[in-house]
Amino acid sequence: MLWETLWQYILIFVMAATPWLEILIVIPIGIAMGLNPYMVGIVSFIGNFLPIILIVYLLKWFQQTKWYKGWQEKRRSKKLQKQRKKEAAGTNGEMQSDTYETIHIESPVSGQDLNREKNEQEADMDDQGPGQNPAASNLPAKRKASKKEKAAAIFHKYGLPGLAFVGPIITGIHLAAVIALSLKSDKLKTAVWMGVSLLIWTIVITAASYYGIDWITRWF
Repeated sequence: MLWETLWQYILIFVMAATPWLEILIVIPIGIAMGLNPYMVGIVSFIGNFLPIILIVYLLKWFQQTKWYKGWQEKRRSKKLQKQRKKEAAGTNGEMQSDTYETIHIESPVSGQDLNREKNEQEADMDDQGPGQNPAASNLPAKRKASKKEKAAAIFHKYGLPGLAFVGPIITGIHLAAVIALSLKSDKLKTAVWMGVSLLIWTIVITAASYYGIDWITRWF
């Protein structure tokens, strides 16, 4: 029984330390498992805060490693390939448009037939997956960029404290720390503000998960 409980707390710690799983998810899961809410909050806070320390003080070193440089180079080459495909698709679209105009002038094809062919081609493009349709493959990248842009806008408007407190909702606390550092924020201040934000969020989410959201709203 003791080892089973200890293993559950270790699982909570690992989940909290995972960049894609924030305390917004981990704490309710831990309390739903029947674990002590105070211990769940403490373990989740430690597990979520330790990666922030590593990010703040080891990010520049990590960016100089061969693995990161190789990954960055692959990412650049993929973006270049997508851009070339997009340009090629645009060129083909212009050629098809010229072809339609030529057919319209030289052959007695009705406008309805041409419109029907265009609609069929557009439907084929919509049915294509992200790997075949360049426009579809760019949609996830646009969503990620929009989140980063929102975080950067919050940083410029409200400073580091604003990004720290809103970061767990918009981008996650770990990515918020990366964005703050990329915007030339001080390392110590970044670690402190992210820790304060994480502590407040931990208390609020633990109380809301254990007592219910109604108990939180009574205080406001």
